[in-house]
Amino acid sequence: MKKIILALAILVAAVPAASFATVITKGDVTRGSYSGSVNSSNAWIASNALDGDAVNFWTFSGAANTLLSIVVDSTDIEFGVSVYSGLVDDLELLFDGFNNAGNFGNNIFVAGTNPLTGAIGTSLLNILLPSTGVYTIAVGGEQGLDYSGNFGYTMKVSVPEPASLMLFAVALLGMTFAIRRRA
Repeated sequence: MKKIILALAILVAAVPAASFATVITKGDVTRGSYSGSVNSSNAWIASNALDGDAVNFWTFSGAANTLLSIVVDSTDIEFGVSVYSGLVDDLELLFDGFNNAGNFGNNIFVAGTNPLTGAIGTSLLNILLPSTGVYTIAVGGEQGLDYSGNFGYTMKVSVPEPASLMLFAVALLGMTFAIRRRA
């Protein structure tokens, strides 16, 4: 029995800690639904965002091999969404220019919706984060025609529970059962 408990303890210690997305700046991006708005109907598709009002940038930290899913809903316009490894700053937008489907500044493109077409209800599902660090989600209008105004959306973000957390829970349950049985 001691060998089983010891083996479970070693297994739990060998598995990396659970990894969830957590907020660093703008927007409380963890799990749940978040609202935002942009002031341009096509800044994401035209790649002309100069600030966070034309394309919103939501920042979070994530761990390698974590799955990320994003769904953007709007009744106003079509939206595009991209995920980058790195933290977007104002100077990168000013000098390097926003790129909806590729690297820009110090930001490495991870995934995005089709850069030329889209539909209301844009989504990126089960995106595997390649490394541990800071990530940025870019959300903006891809209507194709340049209209100004206030265009709202709701973004749903989910990070599925990592398998390591389930393994940890099973190991704790097994240890509890073994200790109670022994007593």
